[in-house]
Amino acid sequence: MRTLQDSIKYTLEKKEYQLSKKEHFFTNSNDSIAAYLKNEKSPASIAVDFDFLAAWSHFQFIYLFIDSHNLEYRYLAESTKAEIEANNWYFFLGKKVDRFNSSIQFHIAIKHMAQALLLGWDSLAIEYGNLLIKMLYGKQYKGWHPVYKHPWFMLEIFCKWQKIQLDYTKLHYPENMGVYQEAINNWDTQSSGLLSSMVNKLIDFHIAQSDEYVTTDEYGNEASSDFSSSDYFIYAIEILFWLNIRYRMGLPDYTSHNELILLPINNWHTYKIEIPKIELIEKAKAKLLVDYPGIEFEI
Repeated sequence: MRTLQDSIKYTLEKKEYQLSKKEHFFTNSNDSIAAYLKNEKSPASIAVDFDFLAAWSHFQFIYLFIDSHNLEYRYLAESTKAEIEANNWYFFLGKKVDRFNSSIQFHIAIKHMAQALLLGWDSLAIEYGNLLIKMLYGKQYKGWHPVYKHPWFMLEIFCKWQKIQLDYTKLHYPENMGVYQEAINNWDTQSSGLLSSMVNKLIDFHIAQSDEYVTTDEYGNEASSDFSSSDYFIYAIEILFWLNIRYRMGLPDYTSHNELILLPINNWHTYKIEIPKIELIEKAKAKLLVDYPGIEFEI
């Protein structure tokens, strides 16, 4: 998008459209999980239903903020928990069936780890972050790819914070991290001036790279923007994640004068929201454990 205003306008219109699809995202997904509980459906596609339910809640979180300036964190909490459980489900089935390698795409999944941290779910966020690294080395992500840069930035920040050494020989890491490299190199800087300069560059990149349409470069090659979902056009989760970790470490805080970060939705301080129990998902997990004895969930 050219400007933040463009992003806001597009996001509002997209969320209005998506929320008109309640049957697709919500009703059908609930019915599908209920069918599995009655032994009328295979478990292989149930994680997709978790994903759709999560999307429905996320749409509402973003829409309500833009439309009425309300921050309904319960929707963000429900969405985050359902998405984590979707990948948890996928990984469980992958332990049962060698050829089963489905997963939530890494560039989406790592945002849920960041959201869990912002919501105050420290243990769950760290467990999930470690699971994502295991999936990166394994059959789910197979080292992933360098198309998007911001997920690798988030992974680097997580690993630096948790003192985890990545095995780059197992990863298809980008050759050039662009605007993120300076932030990675100086992730724990004590300089407020340097921090402000780096964050402002990341904000400019975030706005410029928020676009759901595939573009082409000067040679006609297709290229996807780094932020290719309107779920995150105005919700700058990668920046909030970094600033939240810095805040936890007692490092100098960022003083915002940028209109994107000044949006109330972009509060990087911990929210302290209780982890929701989504009854239908819990029942499905309990049934899967019975159906496949001897296998356990990672989370």
